[in-house]
Amino acid sequence: MSILSLFVATLSAQEKTDTMYISLSQGRVVKYAVSEIQSIGFVPMSTPEFPAADNSQVLNIVNPAASVRTLLGKAGIECTDTLGRAVITDDEYNEIKAFADELVKGLTSQYDIYMKCYDWVRTNVSYAHGSYVDNNPYPVFVQRVAVCQGYANLLFIMLHSQGVPSMVVNGMLEPLGGHAWNYVNCDGMWYVSDPTNGRSFKISDMAGYAEGSNKWLPWSMDVVLFKEKDCWFDFLDRRLNVCKVTSEASAFVVPYSVQGIRVTSFNPTSELPSTVRELYIGSNIDYFGENNSEGLKRYAPNVEYAYVDPSNTQFRSYCGAVYLAWAPVPVYIPAAMKRLELMPMEKMEKNTIYNQEGLEELVIAEGTNMLEAWAVENCPNLKVAYIPESTEVDANAFYGVHKEFKIVRTK
Repeated sequence: MSILSLFVATLSAQEKTDTMYISLSQGRVVKYAVSEIQSIGFVPMSTPEFPAADNSQVLNIVNPAASVRTLLGKAGIECTDTLGRAVITDDEYNEIKAFADELVKGLTSQYDIYMKCYDWVRTNVSYAHGSYVDNNPYPVFVQRVAVCQGYANLLFIMLHSQGVPSMVVNGMLEPLGGHAWNYVNCDGMWYVSDPTNGRSFKISDMAGYAEGSNKWLPWSMDVVLFKEKDCWFDFLDRRLNVCKVTSEASAFVVPYSVQGIRVTSFNPTSELPSTVRELYIGSNIDYFGENNSEGLKRYAPNVEYAYVDPSNTQFRSYCGAVYLAWAPVPVYIPAAMKRLELMPMEKMEKNTIYNQEGLEELVIAEGTNMLEAWAVENCPNLKVAYIPESTEVDANAFYGVHKEFKIVRTK
C-alpha cells in the first residue's frame, strides 16, 4: 500500500489529540494513533512556552472609570500625541487650527484654552435629533450640527491643534445610554469633558466618574496607551487589549501583562506582520472581541495555527483552532489554516464554518451525528471533507466550496 500524502499536525502540550488521518490511494482515509505515526519517525514539533502568569492588576469591567484612571496614570499624556481615529485631511485640520488660534488668542494656561474651546463647541454646535449627520470633525465644524460623537471629535481636534492633551472616549452615560465624550489633561490634571451635555469636571477619587444622577462609564479610548517591543496596547471594550503586533517572529506569544496591568483582550485593529504564522494565547486572555475574534479574522491573514494555554478558563484549542472552553464549535479558525480537524459535536449547524478562504481539507470528528444545510459556507478552496460513515449529511451542507469538492467517507 503506497501512501500518497501524509499530514502531521503541529502538536502542542495542551492538545489531547491521539489520532491522525492518513490519506491513502484511491481516496481512502485511515485513522491512526499518534504513537503509531511517531514510531515511523514523525515527532511533534516543539512549541514556545505560554506566557508566565504574574500578580498583575486586573481591570474592573463593571467599573471601567476606575480602570481608566489607573491606565491614564501609567500611560501619561504621551499617549495623546497622535490624532487617534480622527478622519480629517491636512487642509481641514489647518483650517480648524487657524480658527482655534484666533479663538484662544492671548490665553496662556492649558485650562483656559481648554475651557474656551469647550465653551465654543458646547454653545455653537446643535444636536442632530432624528437625522443623519457626518460626525467627522470638519463637517461638524462647518455645518455645526452633530450627535455626541461629532461634538467630541471636533473638540479633540481643536484642543490637539493647541497642544492640549486630549482624547475621544466612547462608552455609556448612565442612565441615558451610549455616549461619546473627551478626556482632557490640563497642567497634569485629567478632566471628564462632555460638550454635548455641557459637563466638565475633574476626575475624582470616586470609584466612578459621576455628577448628580449621571455616570460616565468609558468602554474604549482612541489612543494607544503603551508601546512595547512586540506589540501595542489600547483600552477596548473595557479591557486592556493587544491592538497591534509588531513582532516579526513566526510565533507570537500574547503578553500576560504590561506596566503591571493584566492583558485580557486580543483583538487587533491593524494587520499582523506577514511573518506571524502561529499564536500562543495564555490563561490571561478571556476576550477576542464583541463578535468572537473579528479582529483576528480580519487582521491575521497569514496565521495558520493558534494554541491556548490549558489553564485558560474561557478558551481552549484543538488542532490549531480556538474554541470556547465549554462548547465544541470553533470561535477562531486561523485564516491561513489549510486543514481543519474539528472536535466532535452533536450536529454542525448553519455557518459553523464560513468565509475560510485558505481551507482546503476538513476532517469531521467521529461522534458528529449531523451536518445541517449550509454548515460549511463560502470556503472556495475547500476540496475535500473527510466525514465518518455514521454522520448524516444534508444535501446542502456544503455551499460555496471548490468546484472539485468531494466527500470522503471514513471508518
